[in-house]
Amino acid sequence: MLTFIDRIQHRLEFRHWDGNAQFTSEHGLGRVSSIACILSSILTAHVIVLLAIILDASAIINFGIHDGKFFSVDRVLMVSQWTVFAACLCIFHLAEFFVTALWNPTVLNASSYIVNHSKQYTIAILVAIGEFSLRFTFFPSINSKFLVVMGVFLVIIGQSIRSLAMITCGESFNHIVQHSKKNNHFLVTNGIYKYLRHPSYFGFFYWSIGTQLLLGNMISTVMYAIASWVFFHRRIPYEEATLLKMFPEEYPIYRLKTYIGIPFIKTIHT
Repeated sequence: MLTFIDRIQHRLEFRHWDGNAQFTSEHGLGRVSSIACILSSILTAHVIVLLAIILDASAIINFGIHDGKFFSVDRVLMVSQWTVFAACLCIFHLAEFFVTALWNPTVLNASSYIVNHSKQYTIAILVAIGEFSLRFTFFPSINSKFLVVMGVFLVIIGQSIRSLAMITCGESFNHIVQHSKKNNHFLVTNGIYKYLRHPSYFGFFYWSIGTQLLLGNMISTVMYAIASWVFFHRRIPYEEATLLKMFPEEYPIYRLKTYIGIPFIKTIHT
């Protein structure tokens, strides 16, 4: 299993393109354009399928999708859930890159898509696909439209807040915790940062949980919530420690006026 995951990660990191700098380098146009093309193609394909399901359900165009010729009613709903999930996943990664390109271009590279975020992220996606596939095959009736709607709501809110945080932060935002203060790095306290001091983490936390509610994956919902919480439980205090060193006077005051927004994660104490 680990060998299989390693192979996927190997592909995501373009290691099979050794000798071609346009693909092996994070700044290579071949790598940047390939990821954009793949994500856009997946997004387009799933949107087309979703539109076909919607048009068929509303009787505008009869594709026979809801006639039981292809799938049962329960499975048609699950196909709809999958198309929305896939679209949201592609939009997330494309937004990471394009928001960085517009508001923080000096650090832009292929890693800005964060499709090769980590082996743990890859495993999480595979687990979600695995649970959904098992339910689709054996238990299609185990589903909840209410949870699907709640999932869509969390995904939209999470994505919006994360993208807004990146836009507001501008050149002070980075996907990697910074240990030294750049010349253009300042403490952002306006906009969404006036209320949440880690809005990009807040957004991702609820976005990740929302994707699994959207799929109806109850096991993965719990696993994603725990995994995301553990990650931010470690990362947020660590990042706040570095921010205290960079902004020893401003950050303690700012911290008292804002919230983390992720349950049971406490700030560091000075």
